[in-house]
Amino acid sequence: MANGLWHRNPAARGANGRVRPGHALVKGKAVPVADGVYEIRFYEDRRVKYTSAGKNAADADAQRVRQAQTASATVAAEDAGLQIVVTEDRKTLRGSAAAYISDAEGRGAMAAARMARSATKEFLGLVKKTFVDEVRKEDIYKFHAALRKRKCGDRTVSNKHARIVSWLRFAGIDKANIPPKPKYEEGLPTVYEPDQYKALLAAADPYMRICILLALKCGLRDQELRHLEFRDLNLLNNTLLVRGKPERGFRVKDCEQRELPLPDDLVVELTAWQESRAGKMLVLGTANDRPNSVLLESLKQLAEKAGLSCGRCDGCARLKEPGYRGGCQEFTLHKFRRTCLTTLLRNTVDVRTVQRLAGHSDLESTLRYLRPASGPELQAKINAVQW
Repeated sequence: MANGLWHRNPAARGANGRVRPGHALVKGKAVPVADGVYEIRFYEDRRVKYTSAGKNAADADAQRVRQAQTASATVAAEDAGLQIVVTEDRKTLRGSAAAYISDAEGRGAMAAARMARSATKEFLGLVKKTFVDEVRKEDIYKFHAALRKRKCGDRTVSNKHARIVSWLRFAGIDKANIPPKPKYEEGLPTVYEPDQYKALLAAADPYMRICILLALKCGLRDQELRHLEFRDLNLLNNTLLVRGKPERGFRVKDCEQRELPLPDDLVVELTAWQESRAGKMLVLGTANDRPNSVLLESLKQLAEKAGLSCGRCDGCARLKEPGYRGGCQEFTLHKFRRTCLTTLLRNTVDVRTVQRLAGHSDLESTLRYLRPASGPELQAKINAVQW
């Protein structure tokens, strides 16, 4: 009968024993280990034996429970003159979610890993099932309903559905149990109006000011902002190089570096900022010079401080919740990227150049970011046409 789940680390001498997941016993103390395996300890003919249960804690524990249940059922069946047929081990939802997130991190898709972690956590908190093959269409519809009850928009529901389905397909779910992707009306790309980003800059401290200026005038993606280093800046030639940082697990989207021109006024600000950050490697690093994972939260808090929050969205409604670190959904770092690309196009920079600066592999991707002119600006252009 299964007796317990153990973690064994072959790389550490004498590292075996029942300890916390991800740890092993070394000289009587539990220490973290990177490359270990779980083993199920059981008795057979009064002798202790072990069987491998893989590296994932959730899957290993599910195997332990199942082995114990199978052993008990086998004894009962033998007493009744019956035979137990053992089928292949089933994948657990938690174990497959961890593997899915780990796979994204292994590919360097850190943003996808964060979104997967959030979406799978929500799904697992709602759907109280253990194994992947237990999930049905009704469970996914229940997930949709819970998101809508929280007043998530149609696009958010559709995006989270896509993330959940991607995970479940990765886990090997039967396609018959996957409902169609929820449809939503594609809205126009949103951009910041000048009075909005000017108000943000007026309320910002020096750190967030540099963050906003880089996002607004260079159109950097979130991860590109977080991993930007001072050595990427050529302040003599007014250029910024967007490149991967393999040592930090960051890869440029589409695996292609690009060089961006820096406006003169931004070069002045960056020069002063670099002098104030002597000894630091990252332009927007933390106090410990690590990529800042809470830039988005800081932006939302700045919008609230500047009195710009809409007061209508789900993020604004949750501001008073204890421990909630979000804020108005109208304010995102990626919105600065759309604002940058739209502003360039409206100021006569040709669309092919905008595509190159954005780092898009195809023109269609660039066009999805651009908001058409409207209001007085469009009216003035229409009036200027010679018919």
